[in-house]
Amino acid sequence: MSQLITLNDKDIVLYALYSLGGFQNRIHTEDIALKCYELAPTRFSWTKYPQYPDIQPVRFALEKCKPLIIGSSERKQPSNITGWRLTDEGLKWLEANLIRIENQLGEKQSPTKRLVDNRRIKSLLNSLAYNKFITKGEKAEISHAEFAESLTCTVNTKPNILSERMEQIYSVANILKQNAVKEYVDFCRRRFSKQIEGI
Repeated sequence: MSQLITLNDKDIVLYALYSLGGFQNRIHTEDIALKCYELAPTRFSWTKYPQYPDIQPVRFALEKCKPLIIGSSERKQPSNITGWRLTDEGLKWLEANLIRIENQLGEKQSPTKRLVDNRRIKSLLNSLAYNKFITKGEKAEISHAEFAESLTCTVNTKPNILSERMEQIYSVANILKQNAVKEYVDFCRRRFSKQIEGI
């Protein structure tokens, strides 16, 4: 455990978020706290009862990690979108620091397979809207219903959910270097800005 001295709470918290799939979905604070405890139990446990994970240092570290992550503690914002997710900047930071952190933790994660198997990416690649875009680019005629379906949503999905879903897909595409998917998301941001922003 002495090797963990060179890792700070930020390193471990961001790595925990990443290993839980926080590059594509929002992760609950308690799940992150439990993962941090598994990775570094002496760092993230109660003092008197070290067999229990301590959520407080995780909350403090998460708040200090912005803008590498977005989100909020669930008790602060009891809405339908809570938890934490890595931003593009956070993913870049992870890519630059992943080997250093894994070597010191003695861990080796392989999230790429989970990304490839992600049902939302698969659904998008098979969607009518995406294939129209691949065929006709900026001239593609895509309806609101087709756009929503490509995100595994409906025309009645709330704007904040649509926006969150697009960010998730963009993050996954960024890691997988699927530029066509990123271009599609950017196209949809422009074409369906009113629906996404709730105007």
